[in-house]
Amino acid sequence: MTTMPQPAPVDLRPKKSAAALIFLIVFLDLLGVGLIVPLTAYIVERFSASGTAVAMLTMSYSAAQFVATPVLGALSDRYGRRPVLMLSLLGSAGGYLLFATAGALPLLYAARVLAGLTGGNISAAQAAIADMTPPRDRAKAYGLIGAAFGLGFVLGPAFSSVLVRYGLMAPVWTAAGLSLVTFTLVAFFLPESLSREARRKSMNAGDFNPLGVLLRTMRIPMVTAMLGAIFATAFAHAELRASLSVLLRDKFRYTEMQAAHVFTWIGFVAVMVQGGLVRRLSPRIGDRRSVLLGLPLAMAGYALIPVAPPGHWGPLIGALTLMGLGAGLATPSLTGILSRAAPSGQEGSVMGASQSIAALGLVFGPMAAGPLYDYVGWSWPFWSASAFMAAAFVIVALLHVGKEGGGPEPLIAVEAGAV
Repeated sequence: MTTMPQPAPVDLRPKKSAAALIFLIVFLDLLGVGLIVPLTAYIVERFSASGTAVAMLTMSYSAAQFVATPVLGALSDRYGRRPVLMLSLLGSAGGYLLFATAGALPLLYAARVLAGLTGGNISAAQAAIADMTPPRDRAKAYGLIGAAFGLGFVLGPAFSSVLVRYGLMAPVWTAAGLSLVTFTLVAFFLPESLSREARRKSMNAGDFNPLGVLLRTMRIPMVTAMLGAIFATAFAHAELRASLSVLLRDKFRYTEMQAAHVFTWIGFVAVMVQGGLVRRLSPRIGDRRSVLLGLPLAMAGYALIPVAPPGHWGPLIGALTLMGLGAGLATPSLTGILSRAAPSGQEGSVMGASQSIAALGLVFGPMAAGPLYDYVGWSWPFWSASAFMAAAFVIVALLHVGKEGGGPEPLIAVEAGAV
């Protein structure tokens, strides 16, 4: 009796080591971001104290990223993830160096534009994870990416609170150095995750039009709705990012060091949720339920932030914890749903479109938050953010998404451009 030959076992160690390296790369990149985020209002205050000036700094980066990210995503599908990561990290380093030496507000904006134009590192990292992870496990993998985000935002502000003692720009110089270290890791140690056979064979002029890339991507079933939900959550996050450091400065009268401590706590919550809770909860209840559980918590947290009384840590930290818990549950699960809707060979384009639509939310969010803060009231950017999280909840609630792979299925028909 003959026996059928058994297939040789697949050695998963190279993929695991590459995934661990991607985690490290994202962590170091976000560590640099975390170094300067708490200080934004204080850096801009040298030239202008208005909330709109701070919001415009956020918007300038996001507007440039919106233009560039779909192109970088398409390039990563054509030439591989590694070259795009290297280009992005060099751009980040250059942006930080210009930011550290800027002597006028327009130069601060120019520095962020430079960083935004080359800011495709996260979408390339997400696409690399999609290359090496089965569809049913991607929410967990993206949860680890989210944990790298959170860990960067824990240690970044914590280190910033120490470095700022040596000068307001000391954290910015450190961020530039981290980008160069990360570039070295990619150049010498990260293998290419996208095989030559799986790469796109050609590109066309439409790939260089961010709106064109988005419109083509939104023809894929279910992608339109999920991009709408991602836009809403990004808009809400942008309003928080544009307004929180200003609120801490104006209402709570926090110093740069105290503001860094607040952002450290936000990052700590993100690590606990996305690095631990999401990995355990998402496989059990599914991506859709994770989103529908997380978004109401985030809505409540956003609404409560501005009503916390000054002089007391408890209510503010409680509201931020609620917001971080909800957003941490929802965000990787939204990305997991979207990645399952992406056809094979187009993960980079879909993830690029995802980051691009998020960047569009990060453009319009600050545009709304700055005037709301300056002319309507300090609370309104946060209440607006809560309303946008409610909109994302409605979108996902009207869709049926399976617990595990196989792709989402609609309960309602969602036409392109309807969301």
